[in-house]
Amino acid sequence: MANYELDEIRRIRREISARFDHDAEKLGAYYRALDEEFRKAGYKFAELPPEKSETPKPADKESAD
Repeated sequence: MANYELDEIRRIRREISARFDHDAEKLGAYYRALDEEFRKAGYKFAELPPEKSETPKPADKESAD
C-alpha cells in the first residue's frame, strides 16, 4: 500500500475521532450504533471465534514423562 493510501486512512480516522472529541467511549458507542444499523438493514457479518483463555492450562505430569 502506498504512503498516500495510509495517510488517507489515518486522516479519515483522525477526522472521525475528532467528531467525538477523541473520546473512546463516544467513539465506541458510535461504532456499536453503526453496527446495529447495518445489521438491521440486512448486512451480514462474520462471527468472531470465541476468545482463547489467556491463562495456560497446567501440564499433565504423566504425559510429560
